[in-house]
Amino acid sequence: MKLDRLANSVELTTLVHATEDEAKVRRAVLNLFPPGAEPPSFEALSLTGYFGDSLTTLKMTVKNRRPATELLVHVVTRLNSLDQTTLMDELPQRIDETKNLYIRLDKQKALRGQVALDVHDAIRVKAKIHVPHGLDPVETTRRYLEDAAGGQP
Repeated sequence: MKLDRLANSVELTTLVHATEDEAKVRRAVLNLFPPGAEPPSFEALSLTGYFGDSLTTLKMTVKNRRPATELLVHVVTRLNSLDQTTLMDELPQRIDETKNLYIRLDKQKALRGQVALDVHDAIRVKAKIHVPHGLDPVETTRRYLEDAAGGQP
């Protein structure tokens, strides 16, 4: 069975620390989108950190399947081969029971137009995966992303 669109939606979330330039963090997130894409607007929430420092949570959600899938595929195919292999190897741990795929990307590299996996101070990508009834979410996601990457990683 050929799956037309993998993602129902994609949510991008990151923190802006008091020492960071919010405009640069916004640009880092926007750099993840494919050329010509129309990103949704940011939702910003101001917070106070443990030591009283200011934090801002930036969030945007791509809600339609076509642009959500295009964003997810664009991000995954821009990863280097080592990160693609790591992502594919870790798919069982990255997809939860409600069929959400979680990826954390390096915020600093995103600002420079690069895409790389990271675990600290990252841009969180949460993709709601569309999996037809009876199919395994991990294997369905793996096949779709490998096909999109041209048989890679």
